Amino acid sequence: MKLLLLENTHSFALSIINFLTTLGHDVNHFDGKADFLEMIRSGPYDVFLLDLNASNEISADCIKGIVKIFPQTPIILLSSTHDLYVIEKALDLGCSDYIKKPFEFKELELKIRQFNKNIFPIKSSLISLSQNYAYDTDTSSLYYKGLIQAFTKKEKTLLALFMLNRNKFITEEQISLALWNNRFAESTTIRSNIYRLRKKLKEDFIQTYRQEGYIWEDNIYS
Repeated sequence: MKLLLLENTHSFALSIINFLTTLGHDVNHFDGKADFLEMIRSGPYDVFLLDLNASNEISADCIKGIVKIFPQTPIILLSSTHDLYVIEKALDLGCSDYIKKPFEFKELELKIRQFNKNIFPIKSSLISLSQNYAYDTDTSSLYYKGLIQAFTKKEKTLLALFMLNRNKFITEEQISLALWNNRFAESTTIRSNIYRLRKKLKEDFIQTYRQEGYIWEDNIYS
């Protein structure tokens, strides 16, 4: 599994990373100064591990952003707070569970394992999108007839967003958050980015629905 760890205490983060990598997980670590856009572009992820005390504001912003862009991805809080109201608020924002510091690493393993059936909905890193296209979730790469396709950073982020929400509607707000960490981007700017991605695809995957948004429809049976 690919995990994102947001933890401000460097020594503690290293201990978590060492433990999780021995279990076969791939862990990307960010601290409280991390840029949200940089974090999500390094994905997609199977689980987010967020330190509730990483900084004064980043936790709530991260939770809201992750839930908007990756609604199916579990978020586990790593919290040392004794304030149950703070925990309740975080869960209300969309967190899946929390683990209280200090904790045994085995407990963290069990928390992650419980979401194993609910993570990114594929069993291997390669998704078949059509007879010609496949997407590798480990490398965030799109292949056409076995050849890797070139995209800009924004195009790769937009493509990853579609892959995490295949055959589901994606709103302009979700796209705006994913590309610019801002939910109020102009519709014309969003349409331009969709147009550029469509232009690079040799098949018609992305459909537009008025009042609904955009949807990626696989062409497996075409």
